[in-house]
Amino acid sequence: MSQPSDTWFAFDDSHRPARIWRMVRTAPDGPAEVVAGLDEARKVALGHPLVTHAHAVTPALPLPAAPADLNLHADGDTLRLGALTQAQPHTRLCAAVSKIRGFLQVNKDWDGVLCLPGFATTVWALISANEVVSVLSFTTAPLVEALSPVAASASIDSDALISPLQDVISKPETLGLRLAESRSLWAAGELNDAAVLSQTWGAALGAELAAARAYWLGQNLALIAPSALAAPYKAALSSQYVPFTEVDEAQMTIKGLASAYAYFKTET
Repeated sequence: MSQPSDTWFAFDDSHRPARIWRMVRTAPDGPAEVVAGLDEARKVALGHPLVTHAHAVTPALPLPAAPADLNLHADGDTLRLGALTQAQPHTRLCAAVSKIRGFLQVNKDWDGVLCLPGFATTVWALISANEVVSVLSFTTAPLVEALSPVAASASIDSDALISPLQDVISKPETLGLRLAESRSLWAAGELNDAAVLSQTWGAALGAELAAARAYWLGQNLALIAPSALAAPYKAALSSQYVPFTEVDEAQMTIKGLASAYAYFKTET
């Protein structure tokens, strides 16, 4: 393992595509570089410390817990930030932890709910006294990818998203019905690619918002979403007249990993 130094690399393979930043102390020395995965990230780091999020076997703290209390753990030539776990409903937070830690680093004593859409899992995290109190996790993006008849890279039509969202949020049992209807209309040529993708997102987000209602209704809410996932979540929340603050997801990732590495340097 490389010794702590002022130059290091922050790596995030939860994003699509995976990305790496060359860091000098606590700030990036330029824009993110796209990499294929961990092996390529190691080559880019060239022996400098490589800091990333937890994986399946990284040590974890049970909720409630403060992300600031999580340490970096050596995994070969990589440093991984610890994870957070919850017993019921069971979930393990890995990549989301760096974003939550970054947000709380710049918003100390903030109370409310963070919505963190992800390509594998969306996390709703209840925050109080700088701790993650409880979370809900949803596989919404993978659900959309699996059930949409078109590529998830198509543009989002906010108007098309709202109708199925309203139906499913009030009657979650209609999820499958609305998805089948959208697919049928698209096959008949009555919906274009953007509309059918948006309706698929709307139905899936209707189910998510129905299940997460206690986490957004009347709450102080911040949305930390990668740009590719921001549009459907913004449209869904706005359709329910939910006020929210949009936060730069990349910056929160950087700040979270930088905070962890800065603490690691002082303890090493």
